[in-house]
Amino acid sequence: MSRLTTPPERVALGLRLAAVRRQANLSQSEFALSLGMSPRAYANYERGEREAPGAVFRALWEHYQIDPIWLLSGPSEEPPKAGVRTLNTALLQQTLERLKRHLAATKSQLDPALEAQVVRFLYVYALNGNELRDAYVADTLELARAANGKG
Repeated sequence: MSRLTTPPERVALGLRLAAVRRQANLSQSEFALSLGMSPRAYANYERGEREAPGAVFRALWEHYQIDPIWLLSGPSEEPPKAGVRTLNTALLQQTLERLKRHLAATKSQLDPALEAQVVRFLYVYALNGNELRDAYVADTLELARAANGKG
């Protein structure tokens, strides 16, 4: 058995696979065959008993246009189509405000390109259900500056 993923990660992937299958309105066997795999192998992935290989992600993308990033990490329950992501403008605004407050409090600035990278990183972090705490924002800025040689 692979040690690349943990049992909870495999179970979470299995739940997302089941959501895609239900959206397609297919049985496990029908869905497995539509992806070009045996029903038994697919059932093992959906139950979280086996780690799904990359070929499963490719087949889901090719046949159902399912976003492979969502398959790996969620967070929503509804399967999104690849290339179709919605922007949570309220969360983006909160992320920008949190960063601006931190920069003002520390009397520091970022060049626009680095600021865009930090905003994107913080936004995705928050989008995945994580709370943007001041310490996390500070640590992210420190790491971003160090990575860009501006530590």
